[in-house]
Amino acid sequence: MARVNLSVDALTIEPYRGSSLELRLDLNYRNLQKLPEDIFKLAELQWLNLNVNRLRDLPIELQYLRHLKWLYLESNLFVTFPAVLCDLKELVRLYFSSNQLRTVAVEINKMANLRLLDLSDNAFTEFPIQICDPSLSNLEKIFIHGNNLTSLPSQISNLKGLKSLWLGDNNLEWLPQSLSELRSLEDLNISQNPVRTLPAYLGKKLTELKKLHWEECPLITPISDSLKNGVDNLRKMQNDVNNRAEKKRIVEFRTDGKEANEKPCYAMRTRPRGIAVIIDNLCDLEAFQSDETGSGRPGTTSEGGLPGSRMSTPGSLSLAESTDALRGVLIKLGLNVRVMRGLMSLDIISALRFVSLEDHSYFDCLVVCILSKGSKGKVYGPDGISVHIDQLTDIFSRHNCPTLADKPKLFFLQILELDGNAISKMSDRSPRNTDNPEELKGTRSPHHRSKSKRNPLNDQRLIPNDSDFLLTLALVPQNAICESRESVYKFYVEELFILLEKYARKLNLLDILTTVHAEVRRKRIKIKSGSDSDVITIDPIIQSSLKYNVYLSIHNSGSESKGK
Repeated sequence: MARVNLSVDALTIEPYRGSSLELRLDLNYRNLQKLPEDIFKLAELQWLNLNVNRLRDLPIELQYLRHLKWLYLESNLFVTFPAVLCDLKELVRLYFSSNQLRTVAVEINKMANLRLLDLSDNAFTEFPIQICDPSLSNLEKIFIHGNNLTSLPSQISNLKGLKSLWLGDNNLEWLPQSLSELRSLEDLNISQNPVRTLPAYLGKKLTELKKLHWEECPLITPISDSLKNGVDNLRKMQNDVNNRAEKKRIVEFRTDGKEANEKPCYAMRTRPRGIAVIIDNLCDLEAFQSDETGSGRPGTTSEGGLPGSRMSTPGSLSLAESTDALRGVLIKLGLNVRVMRGLMSLDIISALRFVSLEDHSYFDCLVVCILSKGSKGKVYGPDGISVHIDQLTDIFSRHNCPTLADKPKLFFLQILELDGNAISKMSDRSPRNTDNPEELKGTRSPHHRSKSKRNPLNDQRLIPNDSDFLLTLALVPQNAICESRESVYKFYVEELFILLEKYARKLNLLDILTTVHAEVRRKRIKIKSGSDSDVITIDPIIQSSLKYNVYLSIHNSGSESKGK
């Protein structure tokens, strides 16, 4: 077999001088799988175009191009970020879009002169934390749209020189307050994300911000209405809201030892912090599994005693203790906890309405945890009647529960998803007067790219069109429960409460949820589909309209006051 001549001469391409006399070389659209060896002799090369080839890696010899400033690697076959790029310390612009990258090299912090980084249309599910290194403070433009990001790290505030940040067409469910610390930011693109609110001090702190792209974001009405009239109007609206919150002492500012930036947080001063309601309609399933497996876990609806320590292995817990372990965590976080089991659909509504009619003036928050069977956007009681989730959250809207206005209302849901046959057998009578099928179809844009893996649950509005709500929801497939010997609680809610117990006093609640959801998504669950076994994952979602960070304990415990 004849040896392929990998040389620039064989490709009939010659380097040339650009308008500013820098040495350039175009090798785009050449179907290259390897770089021509004589490229590395062009020591003065400053501009290299390798777009639209079949490259999967770059040789170590690339480091000889020490004066390279512009590098184009778009539309190749890269799965990993070549470490040799980090040796190009004079590189100013790196275009790496339309590959299959999931991470970047740790040594990217050596590229201190980098000003533009294009990672758009790759396979990132997490924002590369390596980019947030203070050594990359010269970065002015980051393009990472068209990936599958669900959140941003708080360390993004380290990029003090950032002027353009394009995050469009991802799965971002919330934006960190630290985004407001990018004081040089002029152009922010968050379009085509399921984000529902903006950091509360974004308008005030980002004085250089001129463009904010938010097309196809389901922002709550106060935010979207203000943005229709431009960024300046957003600033005015946010300033008014924050001034009222500061005057009422609803917001306080927290500074951690490692970070100089003050973080706006919901005030947590009262004892108890607020009411927490646990509605457990999965207890019958646990009892059924216990009978089948002979584990001896009794089917009881009594509340039982309080656990004196952390949650132990689910198999060692009685039925009552399975829920009481969750109850114990909430008690440790200073909440007045009520546990209800086996509620019919109308009873769920009645129980929450009763709570909403109470006086919450002396409380700082509300927590609702619902464990039930259901389907997308609905929960079912043992009576087989469906209740729309947004109907439950709306019970605590500003209009329906004014004493909780401007305070965080937190909903944690684990839904055991019924299959199609089970749903058809159950009554779809809903306590709603009408059941609008268009609402259940969601609002997905017909132009949304097929590459996106957005959870369809995020196309439904499950929280009111108002601020200060947080809802997390995990749909667990019915056949995963049938085939598993693990407790039904272990798939999501138990993982969540274990980390809440450990970190709620130290970390922002949304950061904890992001960690929990990443862990849950990594789990592989076997299910039985016909005669075959499939492996699936659980994809929890977050819908948040919280204005500030939530720490389920106050920073200065000396300022607490007792509620009613």
